[in-house]
Amino acid sequence: MKFEALKAKAPIYRIVFTQFIATFIMAALCLFVDTVAAYSVLLGGLTGSVPSLVMAWRMAREVADPGLALRHLVRAQVSKLLLTVVMFVLVFRLIEPLAIEYFFAALAFSLFCNILQPLVEARQMIRQAKIEESMKKLGQ
Repeated sequence: MKFEALKAKAPIYRIVFTQFIATFIMAALCLFVDTVAAYSVLLGGLTGSVPSLVMAWRMAREVADPGLALRHLVRAQVSKLLLTVVMFVLVFRLIEPLAIEYFFAALAFSLFCNILQPLVEARQMIRQAKIEESMKKLGQ
């Protein structure tokens, strides 16, 4: 039996998908405020989302050895950290003007999606289980 770096790959990709969607929606809404705010939000969200995508991709490999799975996890985390640093450097060196408050708000929200999306899913699963349980009781 193969040991996977993550038992279920889909949740990681759902988190990344949520990060990208949230980023694009926030950037589109900020177009009504200001174009600088919009691209600052876009860059902030991408600074959180792109490294998460790279990490998810690196962790999605199936491996037979738990030690190798741990190495993949560590490499994925290091890749995510380095890519985040590179993206910060590129944004702050190349983009001007930049609305810092919008950039960091989008970055924080993108990172918050790592917590928010699984919590929302868990709540939906609990609600569905309660509905199914109620239906079983009614059927008896």
